[in-house]
Amino acid sequence: MIEQGISDHLLKFEDLEQALILFCEQIVASANGSSDYKALIRLVMVEAANLPDSFFDRLDNATEEGIIRRFTEFGQNGLLHVIDPKMAAKHFAALTFLLVFNQPGKIGTLDEEQNKHIITEGVRVFLCAYAPQRKS
Repeated sequence: MIEQGISDHLLKFEDLEQALILFCEQIVASANGSSDYKALIRLVMVEAANLPDSFFDRLDNATEEGIIRRFTEFGQNGLLHVIDPKMAAKHFAALTFLLVFNQPGKIGTLDEEQNKHIITEGVRVFLCAYAPQRKS
C-alpha cells in the first residue's frame, strides 16, 4: 500500500503539496476498501494489551521505511528541511492518514470530504514545519 502510493505519487511530481495529498488519499482509500485491513485493525484493537511491543515496532517500521527514504531524498534535493527523516515520517503519518484512521468509533466511516480535509490540512501543517529554510 505505501510503496504503491510512493510509486504513484512521490517519485515524479510538479507540486509537492498535491503529491503528498494524493499519496495519503490513496493510502486511506486502499485501507478503507480492504476488508483484510479492517479485520486486522479490529483484531489489533481488541488484542493490543496482549501484543508485544515488538509487534508495534515492526508495524511502524514497515509503514515508515518507504516514507523515510523519500523524505531523505526530498531533504537532499532541497524540497524539505529534514534533520531526522524517521521523525519526519512519524510526524507526517500522525498529521495525515493516521489521523484519519484514528477517529474514535469512525474507522473507515468518514466520508471522502472529511478524509480530504484532514489530509489536506495535515499536509499543510507538515510542510510548514519541514519547509526548506530560506537563506537571508
